[in-house]
Amino acid sequence: MLEEYNNIFELFNVKVKNGYKGRGAYILDTSKGLKLFKEIRMHREKIKFMYEIEEYLFSKGFSNIDRINLTKDNNPYYEDENIIYIMKNWVNGREIFFNDEEEIYSSVKNLAILHKCGTDFPRNNKYNNYVKLGTLVNKLDKHNTELIRIRNKIRKVGKWSEFDICFLSSFKYYYQKAIEALSLIEESNYTTLVEKYNKKNVIIHGQYIHHNILVNNRKLYTMNFEYCNIDLPVIDLYRLLRKVLEKNDWNTKIGINAIDIYNSIYPLSKDELNILLYLIMYPEKFWKISNYYFNLNRAWKPKQSLVKLNKLVSQKGKKENFIQELSKSLK
Repeated sequence: MLEEYNNIFELFNVKVKNGYKGRGAYILDTSKGLKLFKEIRMHREKIKFMYEIEEYLFSKGFSNIDRINLTKDNNPYYEDENIIYIMKNWVNGREIFFNDEEEIYSSVKNLAILHKCGTDFPRNNKYNNYVKLGTLVNKLDKHNTELIRIRNKIRKVGKWSEFDICFLSSFKYYYQKAIEALSLIEESNYTTLVEKYNKKNVIIHGQYIHHNILVNNRKLYTMNFEYCNIDLPVIDLYRLLRKVLEKNDWNTKIGINAIDIYNSIYPLSKDELNILLYLIMYPEKFWKISNYYFNLNRAWKPKQSLVKLNKLVSQKGKKENFIQELSKSLK
């Protein structure tokens, strides 16, 4: 199977000893170490942006990453008949455990260091498509509109599923939280923060969750920068915290400690911490589950979606408690 790619491997200037399929790609044992090789559906400009992002981070000492390899022609990808391939450095490791406090805090430290190393990225007016600063309000407003659309769509259905009933019975609560959180962001100093970070050009990972943090010999490796962009670093922290807290039943101690650890390495202003609070308040998981349910047509999705929605609803009180405790700590 791999033989059909031998001519491409040569263009990346490596000799492949053997390989196997994994993580939707090929993991290769090569003359230059372990590599990941895959077909990628991504705009060429985004691949160049991702390459420059990783090289900048590496130059600043953030070295445990899956750097993209260049071809002999110094391109970060190879294209053949409109199919684009990339090759990256890889490491054999396991996903980080988000039910282990020590590993949670290690991932938080690692993220803070990423943001510290990723400050002042010299984009020089290039890659404007990947600067997401200032887009948060519009994004959340679209989510709110989609929630209304989903509710109206369900109401028109003659026969309701268990998911439909659970969604409708939960809708008022979560929609009110969505409106409240968005209003707080609009009334905050978000615009001022955007102006500040327009000058700092901080790299954010975009999808910094357990799937993209590998552990090997007690070292953390940050992988898959395919969602990287320029934005407020607190948005990366929010995504990490939400995933960690959902997996730990909104444990207040873990959440507050994680924020303190991040803040000790990459200090956040009061305005940024307020944005973090409002993002946590926003019911993104409710929107995500609902949007997935109504926009994908898979035979198994209703049961899986219902399980996720029921779990979300069951954690409602504990999330409220965490938000109250975080709000107190920020005063």
